[in-house]
Amino acid sequence: MSNRNTAQYYRLGIFVMIGAAALVAVILIFGARNLFTKTLTAETYIKESVQGLDVGAPVRFRGVRIGQISFIGLTGNIYEEKVPPSERKQYVIVRMKLDLGDRSREFDDDYLEKLVRDGLRAQIRGQGITGVNYIELDFVKDPAKLGVLAYDWKPDYQVIPSQPSPVNILLDNVEEALENFNQLDLAKTQLEVNTLLKNLNSMVAGDNGKGNGLNESVKELNALLGKVNHATNNQELAILIEQLTGSIVILRQTLTTMQGDLTISADNVRQITDNVNDLSQKASAYPSWMLFGEPPKRVAP
Repeated sequence: MSNRNTAQYYRLGIFVMIGAAALVAVILIFGARNLFTKTLTAETYIKESVQGLDVGAPVRFRGVRIGQISFIGLTGNIYEEKVPPSERKQYVIVRMKLDLGDRSREFDDDYLEKLVRDGLRAQIRGQGITGVNYIELDFVKDPAKLGVLAYDWKPDYQVIPSQPSPVNILLDNVEEALENFNQLDLAKTQLEVNTLLKNLNSMVAGDNGKGNGLNESVKELNALLGKVNHATNNQELAILIEQLTGSIVILRQTLTTMQGDLTISADNVRQITDNVNDLSQKASAYPSWMLFGEPPKRVAP
């Protein structure tokens, strides 16, 4: 009986030892990466609700996991303990452990600070409709436009500025639109719309039928178009156009005939002009020739 119990205890002890060894092996296998992988801790300050963001949530750069969240708290409990509650910033502080991997030598606080100057920002993103959030790191196009949350303490780790989440941006835009809508003078706008409608009605009706409104103008235009259509379909107009075409043909033929006569007349006028010029030159050279003509021919003795 005693030997049987001893054998059972012995087997139970071996089973416990094997289980403990397996547990240690699992811890070593899954924890070896954290033990031998170098990480860089950074923090960001968020001025909005972080509901759905928990410790252990992934940190991604453009969708690729590069670390995880290691701490979530309030800046008032860490950096502003001596500041009156009414004067505290009360930002949410999120600390992240970033896996450096093979770039541990070049990736330090100075390098991270350079990335921040180049526009690296942290943003809360949601994972579908589950309500679970994570931190997304990415570069923004205009860092100066977004600005940085102000703080007056010395942070324990390198700070990566944050930018509003897409949901918060949407809510801010909706809130701004509602504020602009509330600032509208609806009574004045309604009065202006009523005045515009009244003017349109007056223009269409012609001042209650007393003036030439839009309807009357349309009627006159239709009457004018009817007259033009009647004139174009009139048989007398067709005969007149035919006669006018014949007259144009006769006029063209007459001008063609006269063109030859005008050419002959122009030549005669040119010849007369030449003769007059010749006569004028001789009169200038021999004035007596105009009075007495040429001397008689001499008679031979």
